[in-house]
Amino acid sequence: MNSAISARRRPKTGTMTRVVLLVSFLILFGRLLFIIPGAIEHHQQKKAIPEPVTLSTSDSR
Repeated sequence: MNSAISARRRPKTGTMTRVVLLVSFLILFGRLLFIIPGAIEHHQQKKAIPEPVTLSTSDSR
């Protein structure tokens, strides 16, 4: 009798799992699309202005 009950619930559980995974991937993909323009701009700015090299004067021998 327990196997009959669990057999009915399996399709619903599988469907819910797929829905949750689909929503999670859509959120992840949306965040990626939202972040890409800012990351490209940041990369271009970092490439255009090199960081100054600082020499430490504390290591005098």
